[in-house]
Amino acid sequence: MQKPEGPKRVDHKRSILHNGGRATPLGGDLVLWVASGDKGRPKPQGGAPGALDHIEVAVEMDKSSQTPAKMARPGKVRSRTYDELWNRPGYLIRRLHQIHVGLFAEECGSEDVTPVQSAILTVLQSGEEMDQLTLSTSVGIDRTSGADVIRRLERRGFLTRQSSKFDRRAKLVKITEEGRAFIKGVRPRMARAQERLIAPLTDEERDEFFRLINKMVDANNEASRAPMGTL
Repeated sequence: MQKPEGPKRVDHKRSILHNGGRATPLGGDLVLWVASGDKGRPKPQGGAPGALDHIEVAVEMDKSSQTPAKMARPGKVRSRTYDELWNRPGYLIRRLHQIHVGLFAEECGSEDVTPVQSAILTVLQSGEEMDQLTLSTSVGIDRTSGADVIRRLERRGFLTRQSSKFDRRAKLVKITEEGRAFIKGVRPRMARAQERLIAPLTDEERDEFFRLINKMVDANNEASRAPMGTL
């Protein structure tokens, strides 16, 4: 058997690793050592050019501490490379919304309810009838999306729909006792998700946060694809 060649260092800044026909960019503070021996394993037939039989990856060490050097991991550490993004309010609001959706799913996922569905039920919980368009605009979603959410809740027995006596084309929506009991039962979980979201803020910061975010929402309402109506 041919003796494996010694390891050779690959410059990750300029190289792409082909493994099993898939290209994997080499990034981070990694030193890639490639051993060309097959280590007793059969070589793939018709393998992609540059396919590797054996790979050993070592994390570059901090010589002063002999511990792995810190590496920015996507999704784990805020990248300072893109500081411009962290000065964009739209980007931060979208990121905060992503976090809220994740927290909501953690707290309420077992109930099979979405934030929009809970908003619809919350608006209707007093028992008042409301036409679909007014209900949709009251929670800030368009007519088509609102109709879809309402149908889903109706199938679960949480809402009823009936034609208006004054306009047969309009559908009036009303919460059922089952829907009212459901939203009452899930409300503590929704509250925990909201509390976890704003937990890093002090009481004074929370007041200021709500003041500013409401000011922005009110001032820019008409720029939305689904401007919110008033009850």
